[in-house]
Amino acid sequence: MYRNLLVAHDLSVEADIAVRRAAQLARQHGASVTLLHVIEEFFPDRMMTTVRETAEVALRDAARATDITDYQLVIRQGRAANTVTQAVQELNADLLVIGAHHQQLLERFDGTTLERIARHCRAPILLAVDESAKPYAKALAGLDLSHCACQAWRAGYRLLAPDAELLALNAYQPGKRAGRVDSHLDTQRELLRQALQDERTQVPAAGPQLLCAVQQGTPQQALETALREWTPDLLVLGSRSRGAIEQAMLGSSTRYFLRRPPCDVLISQ
Repeated sequence: MYRNLLVAHDLSVEADIAVRRAAQLARQHGASVTLLHVIEEFFPDRMMTTVRETAEVALRDAARATDITDYQLVIRQGRAANTVTQAVQELNADLLVIGAHHQQLLERFDGTTLERIARHCRAPILLAVDESAKPYAKALAGLDLSHCACQAWRAGYRLLAPDAELLALNAYQPGKRAGRVDSHLDTQRELLRQALQDERTQVPAAGPQLLCAVQQGTPQQALETALREWTPDLLVLGSRSRGAIEQAMLGSSTRYFLRRPPCDVLISQ
């Protein structure tokens, strides 16, 4: 369950989508919502007062439009990535909800701010892009059996309602063992089923229906195939790759889908 939702709002239409998703999740989980706006520019004191008041009006309008009743406003000044991650920690948020980047400001939420937040944020991050903000019915989780991927799977499990479905997908690359693909796929499926049984003991009993599958190919190829064929409304990914060299950065598949979200994306360390 999620009890304290933090929405990073940059006063854009895309950020309003994140507020709608937060409102839906707040009703589902009985959670409170904090709307955070970060002022990155520096203004003279007299102008700063006007900027803050304008931001506050916009945030209250966004909350009112989605019928959020239990909420608070936080307006801070500083660098967006650092300020958001600090706010997550200081406010004890257990989920950060953020809207997609502006297409004309790709560098802000794509290669810099969002990825920096994802590298350092200790709470799961939900990138909300679906304007309908309907309750999630089908979620796809990339599960490579690493600790990070299992943590993300748990975050997705806790986010979903009991009537939803959660498909754990493992990518298998046979390499030189291509002649025994069927045998190795069976082994991989059994390993995945065992991992899910172990993970099931770490989450509440009441949760979504659990499914699992092994898809041949790279992680990105497997996810793209499942996205086309299963059409989930939520993609769940670990924020770090398995390779030691990439431990300080986002995994390549996670980075790819953050830049090109096919649906809402939940990432967790």
